[in-house]
Amino acid sequence: MRDAGLVGVGVVLGWLGSKIWSDPGCQLGLVVFLVATAVMTLGFLLAVVGHGRDPRAGDSDEDDEGDHP
Repeated sequence: MRDAGLVGVGVVLGWLGSKIWSDPGCQLGLVVFLVATAVMTLGFLLAVVGHGRDPRAGDSDEDDEGDHP
């Protein structure tokens, strides 16, 4: 049943996308939306993954013998 729901969602989104893409004003809005979403996603990922990392500094836990009894 879940597969039928996914197929239905795909058909509806495909139909909606074809209607949006046929209108030049909607084309521009869709492109701006997709570009803005991609830029925000990349900015978020770079902020989360690269936050506070010094590439020259090694792992602070590497070769740390203080943790072992």
